[in-house]
Amino acid sequence: MVALPVLLLPAAVWLLAWAVSDKNRLVAISAALAIIPLLIDFRFYSIGLSYHSTFLIGLYTQPLGFVLLVAWCVTYLKSQLHRWRFTLSCLLLALTVLTNFFNAITAILFVLAILTNDLVKYQRTKKPEERLEIKNAFAAHLCSPLIAVLLTLFWLVPMFNDYDYFVTRPQSVPLKEMIPFALWVWYAISLIGIFCWLRRPTKEVAPFLSVCFALIIGVIFTATVSPRWFPLQAPRFVATLNVLLAVPVGHLLAAAYHWLERVIVRMLPQNQSAANKRKAQHKVRESFRLPIANIIALTLIVVGFAFIQKPSYKWAFHETNDSERIDGVLRFASQHRDGRYLVEVPEFLYGAAALDGRGLNSYLGAQGNEAVSVVFREASPNAIFFNPLVNTLSAFPDSFGISSMLADDLDFVEQPLARHLERARLVGVRYVVIVSPNVKIRLAREPGVKVVFDSQGGWSIFEIASESIPQVRPLKYRPALVVSNFSLKLRQRNEYDFVRLAEEQFAEAWFDVALVRSTERKIDRLQELNDFGALILDVYAYDDENVAFERLREFAQYRPLLLLSSDATLFHRIKAAIADFPFATVIERVEEGSSEWLEANSPSFHYASSSVRKTWQAIRYELERQKIAIDPTAISIASQSNQNRISINLAAPTSVGKIPVLIETTYHPNWRREDGEVIYATTPFFMLTFVGETTSLIYERRASERIALNISALMFLILCCLNLWLSVSSHTELGQTNFLKRP
Repeated sequence: MVALPVLLLPAAVWLLAWAVSDKNRLVAISAALAIIPLLIDFRFYSIGLSYHSTFLIGLYTQPLGFVLLVAWCVTYLKSQLHRWRFTLSCLLLALTVLTNFFNAITAILFVLAILTNDLVKYQRTKKPEERLEIKNAFAAHLCSPLIAVLLTLFWLVPMFNDYDYFVTRPQSVPLKEMIPFALWVWYAISLIGIFCWLRRPTKEVAPFLSVCFALIIGVIFTATVSPRWFPLQAPRFVATLNVLLAVPVGHLLAAAYHWLERVIVRMLPQNQSAANKRKAQHKVRESFRLPIANIIALTLIVVGFAFIQKPSYKWAFHETNDSERIDGVLRFASQHRDGRYLVEVPEFLYGAAALDGRGLNSYLGAQGNEAVSVVFREASPNAIFFNPLVNTLSAFPDSFGISSMLADDLDFVEQPLARHLERARLVGVRYVVIVSPNVKIRLAREPGVKVVFDSQGGWSIFEIASESIPQVRPLKYRPALVVSNFSLKLRQRNEYDFVRLAEEQFAEAWFDVALVRSTERKIDRLQELNDFGALILDVYAYDDENVAFERLREFAQYRPLLLLSSDATLFHRIKAAIADFPFATVIERVEEGSSEWLEANSPSFHYASSSVRKTWQAIRYELERQKIAIDPTAISIASQSNQNRISINLAAPTSVGKIPVLIETTYHPNWRREDGEVIYATTPFFMLTFVGETTSLIYERRASERIALNISALMFLILCCLNLWLSVSSHTELGQTNFLKRP
């Protein structure tokens, strides 16, 4: 699944060039040979479609997706000719979409280009027979993608439902960095090849070049015009564009071959009759064709390998004699599952162990342990909190460019190690895996931290001494409900939302009063406010202002209501009647314009004096002053959990109402309570719920996801049965003129 698609990339380019050049094998062979330098030379910056990006970086889905994309495109172009072609194009497009997002976008461009090309040809053609043929082609080209969408609904619907919880990384790269000199040479050669192709155009030249042009516009737009938050990783599309341009390069090489052949023919004696001359020219062509082709191929390969530049780093796999560096850590972890593991990110220059940290995180998870970090941080919203925490215990701060104030805060990094360790304890870390000598020295000085394992490869495991903290536990104080915006995407440094306030709380390692994200932004719709110890308003949205006003006035009679200053009408109305809100506090915040984007590749800014931190300190002061404790003697909780179910058992009904219970599992909206009560996200994006009796949480699909799954399964079944029925009933292929008549 990883190696074979990469090795098949030249074959995929051969097939694509063969299909769009009217089955010209010379163009196909030339394109396949031309693509080899892009796959193996580091200077071409082919992130996603190259050997080094697959085997060294780990971007292993794009080659498989591209192979499927080419197979689909070749089948899709003539999908109206045969029943099996139509069915296969539906399945291949579905697999392309499921395999890789970037190839899915490219497939959409191909669909739009081919449909547009069909419409243009239909308008230009006047003959009824040709118009019917084009009409059938358009119907097939339209129906095939629609069926593919239905086949992929089981994945598309959950993906769109969960998009708010993806930690996207826009990766805005300047154009001059994204396109090095070697690529400019490639583009110049491709442009000449396009002119050669247009001199003898094929039917597919227009849609193919339209897709390439659309990719060029998209890359330029992303690198120069689009806003920084736009979640389009242009380098991945640049890689697709580079590989597609191998087709016009193949036309150029084919044209050069024919030119060389003509030059050799002209060197023949000219004093022959016309018939003899034609025979002699044909004989020369036949006798020189194979040697010339071999010479060209050999020259391309020799020149390519002579100038190839290797990647700047070497260590990607653990050879047998090196595996002991991490095997000892894994053996220890397999026997100690009583806490989470925090694995250091070592310096990339730190010998052969440079990439061990990434491997350890993956292998720990594979064998059933819990690690607080992974290579691709988009996997969990907790990455915004945990990745900076890992950096504080690492020699090399690897922030990955995610939008995290903690990863950008120099003051957070400079906090004492004891505070970072306390923060690690609170999120369930018991074992810290370290390789850097200076970090080991710092840890050895801390009380309550001891070495429990040393491997021969330099990795050591430190245990943080602490009381066993259960994964499911009651809170000591009632939490505060925060009504605010929410985003895990690229944010600005002075932007207010729930994640930013949670980051400020995490930075201070103060968790007495948990911050809970309200699932409802409209104040007049807030429910179960009595369960919370305080209410914090950052936004003032509502359907009925009077209902919202009365609900807040009622709450402020007995619980703290913290109002962040705003231009909203409701805020000014409450402020004018503040005497009727005895427990309300107005917290003034400095309104600032747009600031720099929070794209933290390394700590670069001091947030101690920022306006948001001053606002948070005022919030914390009020929460600390008015926090509502819960009698711990009234609570006795036991829990059981597995991947899809968490049971919370109360020994007896509580005498203090519903109890806030923290669950150290990443919040996701697919977690549901059997009794229908609400589950909230809380700092640092764990789950929180209120229980008054024994209850269970279940991770299950939402109704829309179950419907999408059934539609996909039904569509697949219909497609299979329809093809089987047509095969049995007719034993004939689906002709062009019959496509619209048969389903």
